Amino acid sequence: MKPTTAAAGLVLATVLAAAQPGFAQAPTLDPVAAAGKVIFEETAGGVGCAACHGMDATGDFGPDIRGQDSVAVLQALKANEDMQFIELSEVEVDQVAAYLRYLHDIEAH
Repeated sequence: MKPTTAAAGLVLATVLAAAQPGFAQAPTLDPVAAAGKVIFEETAGGVGCAACHGMDATGDFGPDIRGQDSVAVLQALKANEDMQFIELSEVEVDQVAAYLRYLHDIEAH
């Protein structure tokens, strides 16, 4: 079976891009950040953080929170009256923070 021209071109482009020195690939979503994505988009407080911060965490009603760490997330959950109904475990806070780091990192690329 012969590969199509388009498929061969895609393979060649991928190989060439990977071989380029200094070629920065976008970060991948690891399992911890993937779990944080679900919490952020859907489950936190029954509505997800995205309800106020937007699907990309750049801010809708709430501020841009890309790149925030676990300490900042936990502090916001405790201090912000509008978010006090959201109950996350320490592991869930870490997962959300991992997802926020991912969003920050992909923006940098």
